[in-house]
Amino acid sequence: MQPRDDRSFEPLSNRTYLETPENVRLAFRLAGPGTRLAAYLVDFALRVVIFYAMAIAASTLLVPVTGTGLSTGLFYVLAFVLEWGYGCFFETWWNGQTPGKRLFGLRVIKTEGYSIGFYDAMLRNLLRAADFFPLLYAAGFIAAASTSRMQRIGDMVAGTMVIRERRPELKGELAGLANYEPFSMNEFEHNYRPAEKTLEAIEALFRRKLDLAPARLDEIAMILAEPIGRRLTSFDQRKFAREQPAEFLFRVLRSSSADREADVTGSSAA
Repeated sequence: MQPRDDRSFEPLSNRTYLETPENVRLAFRLAGPGTRLAAYLVDFALRVVIFYAMAIAASTLLVPVTGTGLSTGLFYVLAFVLEWGYGCFFETWWNGQTPGKRLFGLRVIKTEGYSIGFYDAMLRNLLRAADFFPLLYAAGFIAAASTSRMQRIGDMVAGTMVIRERRPELKGELAGLANYEPFSMNEFEHNYRPAEKTLEAIEALFRRKLDLAPARLDEIAMILAEPIGRRLTSFDQRKFAREQPAEFLFRVLRSSSADREADVTGSSAA
């Protein structure tokens, strides 16, 4: 099940909210026009460098047709392919990021909260021409300024939005997770696995556990533990989830982390 699309947002805020299948409301920080412009300028500079490098190479290879209409047409085709293909390539293979977006911690995601694919990247980049109309991205700027999720025309058509990611945390912050016994995921019905966004919410709670009183920690943990616990097949395990919600969540997180590490190890071995 995909996260439900909660259209609510805070006026004069740069946050938008989605709801996971476990009924947990997640906040995403939207990328503002300033950081998006800065990322675009970095990507634009890189495209200019790539264009001139390719133009020089093409001129060397196409000496017989230099100065003809054919050579001019080839350069226009090259410019179009680079303008469209640059963003499409990087946003597909770098999971919603270009070099400029990565530099400023931005990422393109679907409005439902999951990663974009090739079709989404292709569509939003093809429609840059519409955003540019009539000059200097005027249409795109007006569209972004008038939508709650700061979406330009390409984003609205592709169903995407640009967010600012939180800074990557040190792995050491999760080192204490090894102290928790992995929870058997076979205890869940129908091979249930928590959604990735839900696991991220549990990780965030784990990082804050030393800052919270035990009672407050369990109170917050219950928000997630209750819907996840209902997926358990054992009455005793459901009781454990209700009585010790924080420990239950951390054991689930420990199990999920172990599963992901096993997947990576298995893929590497293959």
